Amino acid sequence: MTVLLDSTLREGELFRILKQSAKIDLVEKLADAGLKRIELTLDYPPRTTRSDVEPLVSLCNQLGVESVIHGRALKDDVLSASKYEATGVAFYIAPTDVHRRYKLHGISYEEAIERLCEAATMARQFGFKYVRATIEDASRFFVENRMAQLVDAVKKLHQAGATLVSIPDTAGMLSPRKAAEFIRTVKNQTGVPLAAHFHNDYGMASSNTIEAVLEGADEAHTTIMGIGDRNGIADLYEVVAVLEDVFSYSTGIDRDKLNGLYSFFAKVAGIKLPWRHPLSDEAKTIRAGVHQSMAVEKPEGYMPKKKLEHDVANPVFHIGLYTSHRLVAALTGLSPSDPKVRQATEAIVKKSREKNNGLSYNDLREILLKELGFEVEREKIMRYLSGEKVYVLAKLNPQYDPVKIYEVLASWDDVEAIDEVYGDVDLVIVGRMKLTADNFVERLRDLFADALQDLKILVAD
Repeated sequence: MTVLLDSTLREGELFRILKQSAKIDLVEKLADAGLKRIELTLDYPPRTTRSDVEPLVSLCNQLGVESVIHGRALKDDVLSASKYEATGVAFYIAPTDVHRRYKLHGISYEEAIERLCEAATMARQFGFKYVRATIEDASRFFVENRMAQLVDAVKKLHQAGATLVSIPDTAGMLSPRKAAEFIRTVKNQTGVPLAAHFHNDYGMASSNTIEAVLEGADEAHTTIMGIGDRNGIADLYEVVAVLEDVFSYSTGIDRDKLNGLYSFFAKVAGIKLPWRHPLSDEAKTIRAGVHQSMAVEKPEGYMPKKKLEHDVANPVFHIGLYTSHRLVAALTGLSPSDPKVRQATEAIVKKSREKNNGLSYNDLREILLKELGFEVEREKIMRYLSGEKVYVLAKLNPQYDPVKIYEVLASWDDVEAIDEVYGDVDLVIVGRMKLTADNFVERLRDLFADALQDLKILVAD
């Protein structure tokens, strides 16, 4: 079985640096989700220090997770990595012509490979069980029809002591079909354990990684949201969900934990899930009327059944121009053939046109009350709608540490973002407020009554 290595705290930090407390929490959540191997960046003073890395390595050891320290193919880096109680070490250099000429000051191909071999031998002498040598920009050998050279390098690195050789698509040049051929060719011609690391320049990193796993790659690199340099690498969820759901391939990851993991990371990283991501709020929302008419009874007609089992407890429905009368019937408990349902649906559509295709909960409640003559139960509405988006402006008592609130809110699924600000307020919290007594605003008031000096609620839609 291919081992998934999470590189959110290495590759991901090329895009977004996290607070140390968030890194600790993230390691725990990754382990809880079933990740068995986590990559960390070697400390590079003054950018980072040993105190940034050591707690993460120690926590991995406590949780039974393998930690891999990532550095350059330099003896000094391998020596520095050996001072940690990590499971393994990874090091890289790019032997391709363009990298050697424009990044590595014109060193020879032979010297680049020798540096990797020396690092591998040194790492094994230090007793690392996991030694990964990365031939950076390896896919360029494939693109330039120089595979014999790459195959020879992979064999030499394995002989020098590397337990795993990474052959990344550093410039993101491959498609799924090409990625499969690339991995298959190197695997067949070397028999060496391989790691797959694909960049997302054409938006295919996750698909390429899936193909690599199916071709027998021994390790595959992912990050949460695919976060990384430029537009990142393979997305953990996209790789796991497709392998598990489509190919019935056991990844060892707990699918049910990924939704919460992504929700947490979005908050601590300050990055909203893109609308097109499979776990975004938009991905769980059904908008077309003809889709809604079926999905109120059988949502798997428009969403994969296993996504409904693991990721979407209930799909939500957009109330707007294309609202289905069957959705209105489900909301109200009336028959779809009842003339009042059609009448209420038409009123909703008319109001949506006036408000640019979006109604608030109050708009909907007023329309249904006027057209039907009775108020619809909130519980029924909450079954189909996601709640109102609100901005909470919190002013704290001066002596209270905002971090205490931040850490609690980061664990709430109905909170989307938390920003610590300066001025008239201390925290700006964005979330979905359910139309019930158990909503995050009331929880915030109850739990932190002693901390809150003032609270303002702004409804966005």
